[in-house]
Amino acid sequence: MKKLSWDDIETMTDELAGKIKASGFEPDYIIGITIGGLIPLHFLAKKLGGTSNILTISVNSYNKDKKGSVNIKYMPEVDLSGKKVLLLDEIVGTGDTIKEVSAVLNDKYKVGELKTISLVVLKDSNPHPDFYALEVDGDWVVFPWDKHEFPEHFK
Repeated sequence: MKKLSWDDIETMTDELAGKIKASGFEPDYIIGITIGGLIPLHFLAKKLGGTSNILTISVNSYNKDKKGSVNIKYMPEVDLSGKKVLLLDEIVGTGDTIKEVSAVLNDKYKVGELKTISLVVLKDSNPHPDFYALEVDGDWVVFPWDKHEFPEHFK
């Protein structure tokens, strides 16, 4: 198990903001996948210098800590056609969530360019996000905002 601290999150989002800037990709919108992507969305948006074009997508792909099918519960009602979109989740495990949401953004919203980003990616994920800070090999990752969900890791 890999336990991340708030300092780790700060460092990781600094690194990711640097990678995005270095790539030349300037998103029109940053979209966070709820619920885990909300806090990294806040950090990253501030570091990229803009908070006016932030959206969320509500996705449920876990049932009692077990991976299930991807269920998209809410999509933004915004015209994203032709726009550059950065899709963020805190972790990419199997790749199913990022793949499914990316397909909807491309097919339904006709985004101009889509890049994906996460703090953490599992080594066996398919696909890998375009940008990530940490790759782990099968480890379970506990984020600092998971304190109430996994109190046993915060004693």
